[in-house]
Amino acid sequence: MSRQLPSIELLQAFLTVAQTGNFGQAGEQLHLSQSAVSRQIAQLETRLQTRLFERHTRKIVLTDEGKSLVPVAEQVIGLLSDASHMLAAVGRSVSLRAHPTMAARWLIPRLSAFYRLHPEVTVSVDTLYHRFPDFAFESIDAMIAYGTATWPDFEALELWEEALIPVCSPQLLEGTTPEAVLKTARLVDASMDRLDWRRWEEYYPGSTGPDNAHLTFDTLESAIVAVKCGQGIALVDAVLTRDELRSGQLVRVHGGSIITGGRYTLVYPKRVKRSSGFCEFLDWLEQEVTEHNSLEG
Repeated sequence: MSRQLPSIELLQAFLTVAQTGNFGQAGEQLHLSQSAVSRQIAQLETRLQTRLFERHTRKIVLTDEGKSLVPVAEQVIGLLSDASHMLAAVGRSVSLRAHPTMAARWLIPRLSAFYRLHPEVTVSVDTLYHRFPDFAFESIDAMIAYGTATWPDFEALELWEEALIPVCSPQLLEGTTPEAVLKTARLVDASMDRLDWRRWEEYYPGSTGPDNAHLTFDTLESAIVAVKCGQGIALVDAVLTRDELRSGQLVRVHGGSIITGGRYTLVYPKRVKRSSGFCEFLDWLEQEVTEHNSLEG
């Protein structure tokens, strides 16, 4: 372009003078002297090669050209302001992928504590847990993965290792004993392969009956809901059902547990560790893990 575009400072000075109708008042708002504001307006008029104000003894009045420039200058400065806020927010957000049951039962209830410490950071969570993100092309900072995998190419923070315990509703125990319930009640499965109850029978042979019926789901959350409704006994993650166990909504029916080898792990590329927003989230999550381990110990 042959004509140099005016700077944002000049446009801001123009709008302030247009709103106040006075170089002195505009200078007060802009923290500039009256003469400095006058020079800025003169520079803008020279740059645009047109007069923007009629200068009278007691007041300054917009010319027709000045009136035409006002909405344009407002739009330019408004767009720049919006972009500035948007760019300031980039890096002050955390985008996570997580197992839906883990997200609903463990992560989301704890976010209130995180927001109290870091109200300026936005956290978003998706639950497409069956697909590990391509961090190079997806807008995902980290994934809370579940399983036995190790992560040599990524940074990883182990949250906890899964321990499954048998639980039922207190109503199911009325008039009987935990031992009797285990031998007769329906066994609620949290996966279609019924692997957990097969493992249980290997660890604790004879604790269940020879003819227990099964109720099978494809998610842990569904199994927990079914058990709370009195449908039977389920093997559940002790961490994810801690609130129901403490409140008495669920009751443990055997002292044994199964360590499956599955772990909940925060996995993320090394580059995001220094990102503003994520580094605060990571520090907070490490503290949550430390407190959890101390309570377990």
